[in-house]
Amino acid sequence: MKPKIGLALGGGGARGLAHLGVLRVLEEEGIPIHLIAGTSMGAVIGAMYAQNPNASEVTHRLESYLKGNDYESLGLKYIVPQNGSSPSVLTQFMKTIAKRIVINYAASRTGLVKSERLSDAIGVLIDEMDIRDTKIPFVAVATDLNSGETVSFREGSLRDAVRMSSSIPGYISPEEMNGKLITDGGVSAPIPVEIVRELGAEIVIGVSAGVKNIQALDDPHIVEIINRTDVVRGMYLSRLQLALADVGLHPDVKDAHWSEFLRYEDFIAAGVEETRKKMSEIRRALKSKQGFFSRMFSITKA
Repeated sequence: MKPKIGLALGGGGARGLAHLGVLRVLEEEGIPIHLIAGTSMGAVIGAMYAQNPNASEVTHRLESYLKGNDYESLGLKYIVPQNGSSPSVLTQFMKTIAKRIVINYAASRTGLVKSERLSDAIGVLIDEMDIRDTKIPFVAVATDLNSGETVSFREGSLRDAVRMSSSIPGYISPEEMNGKLITDGGVSAPIPVEIVRELGAEIVIGVSAGVKNIQALDDPHIVEIINRTDVVRGMYLSRLQLALADVGLHPDVKDAHWSEFLRYEDFIAAGVEETRKKMSEIRRALKSKQGFFSRMFSITKA
C-alpha cells in the first residue's frame, strides 16, 4: 500500500513560479501527487496542475500568458522595484504608484486594481469547472478578514476560488461572501500544510516561495517600518507552517519582489535546484511511510 502524497504550495506572487520547477522534478523522479492545497500563487499553479498534471504544459501556458498583452493589462510593471529598492509592496506603492494617482484616491479604495483584471488573468490560465472535478483533488486557501480564519474552497467555481485565494491585500480588493470578507490566503495560511493533511495526505511536501533574507532598512519612513513588521510576521508564520510538513522545500528566490513575474525562468530554476537537492529526503520520507503501512497491513492480515 502506497501513501498518499500531498503538496502544500505557498504564496509569494511571482516567486511562486518556483512551484513549476518543483513539479517538473517530481514528475521526472516519478513522485506521484495525489492531493494539492494552494495559497495565492500556489493556488494558481496548484489549480493549473490539478486540471492538467503535466508540468511542461502548465509552464508553457503560463509563459504564453506572461509574454502576451493580457499580462500587461495587470499593471504590475508599475510596482516592480527600481534601482535595487526594498522589496516592499507598500514602499513601492508610495514611491511608484503615487506618481500616477493621488494618495487620497488610494485611501478611499480597498484595492488599487479592479478584481476583474485578476479574473481575466485567471480565465486565461485556468479552465472553468467545479473544484471537485479536477484530475487531482485540490483546495484553494483564502482568509476571512472578518473572523481572521482560514477559508478552504473545496467545491464551487475553480476560477472564483483561485481568484479569492490570490487577491493580494492592498492590490486586489477583498470580496464579500456569506458574511465573510475574503482575501489572500497568505494572510493566515502562507503554506497550507494542515489543509492538505485534512484532505487525507499521509506525506506532505510543503513549498515556501517566500524570501529567505531581507535587506536592512536604510533610514526608513513610517510606511516602510509598518510594512517591515508585516513582512517579518509573514516570514515567521511561513517557517512555522513549513516545519509541519514531512519535507519542506524553500527555493532560493533571493529577495525578489512579488511582482517580478518576468523573472519566471529564475524562479523555475530555483524550484528545480531545491527539489533536486531535497530528493533524497523526499525518498526517505516515502520509504519510511511505506514501511509503516506495510507493517500495519501485515498486522491487520494476521
